[in-house]
Amino acid sequence: MTRSPFRFYLLTLLLLLVSGAIIVCVFVLIVDPYGVYEIVRREHFNAVKPGLTRYQSQIKQEHALRLRPQFIILGNSRAEIGFDPRASAFAPLGGAGYNLAIPGTGLATSASQFAQLLQAGVKPHTVIVGMEFIDFLNPVAALPAPAATAAAPAQGRAFWRFDTLFSLASMRDAAHTLRIQHDGEAATLSPDGFNPLLEYGAYVRHDGYHKLFRQRAQESAASFKRKSKSGLATEDLLALRTFLLAMAATQADIKLVVYPYHAQILAMFESAGLWPLFEAWKQQVVLEVDAVKKQNPSASISVTDFSGFGPYNCEAIPTQQQRHASTRWYWEAGHFKKALGDIVMQRVMTQKDSASYANQFGMPLTSATLAANRDRIAAERSACMAAQPEMFEFSEKLFEKSLEDAPVRR
Repeated sequence: MTRSPFRFYLLTLLLLLVSGAIIVCVFVLIVDPYGVYEIVRREHFNAVKPGLTRYQSQIKQEHALRLRPQFIILGNSRAEIGFDPRASAFAPLGGAGYNLAIPGTGLATSASQFAQLLQAGVKPHTVIVGMEFIDFLNPVAALPAPAATAAAPAQGRAFWRFDTLFSLASMRDAAHTLRIQHDGEAATLSPDGFNPLLEYGAYVRHDGYHKLFRQRAQESAASFKRKSKSGLATEDLLALRTFLLAMAATQADIKLVVYPYHAQILAMFESAGLWPLFEAWKQQVVLEVDAVKKQNPSASISVTDFSGFGPYNCEAIPTQQQRHASTRWYWEAGHFKKALGDIVMQRVMTQKDSASYANQFGMPLTSATLAANRDRIAAERSACMAAQPEMFEFSEKLFEKSLEDAPVRR
């Protein structure tokens, strides 16, 4: 009795499918585009990892759990791009650090990431948290609650691990990993979670910094217009206190950092009518810290304000004609460069409560220094406005009519 040819074909097809699946898994496993397996890591082969476009929080959390860092950095894209764990400021800590910051996320994600580290027995000695004012504002109109962007729960780990090993997307990312090993302008992520934003090099070369600043200003203006000026989000302030209490309970050294916004962003806060809330927010953050210290007297929590109109923040924006001009401190008003981030971290890590720090870049915020900090910013604003009046005029125009009608600095 002869065997059916269809059975042979089916077995052959099944064998081919299984073989193909194995080849895909082995390829992704060896190339390891997400840095999850670390079976093979060779220069010029797969040492450079591409920037994360999916499962960002899950993959970064996996990295941190494996590294068991002595210090961590939490926040949004400003922190991911600006704060490098390899900065010299962290050398005295004598241990590894990891940048857990995730673009487009807020305090809830940071709190979830910290909680998951604790659940795994990882207790960082130092926690640096980038504080984003915009996250504490209410929308103009009530909006449906967005889907949670916090770190993935434990029960979802099997799914994302499988999907990052066996999927068309993972295969594509593995092939992309091989291509970018010698590409100095590819989007990458360092082993310690830092995003050097190399891809901006191509944008700058093609379009110039003026266009980058202009585009970011347009995006920021649209975002600010959707924010209410009536008050801060109470639930976010409560979440901040809960998060601070959770960190303080581990005896971690907690360092809250008010980002060094470019002066253009601050001018837009003014034009959008958000400045009073910005000042109120800083005061409220200080009050929350004081409340936590009252509950936990041994808590080590500092707040440092790097916002303002000082020489760093007021860096000149190249004009439209200065297409090949460069900036030292900012990619655009929304994101500062590693060079400035290193200065910020050095300031944060060496800070001491002293009156000598008054009127310097990065001012410690306490109930006793809030007034002096306001005076500092007001004085800086006057100097910055005298140096760059066009920037303030441009910011005002963004909230009067469309960007296309706004004057371009010549």
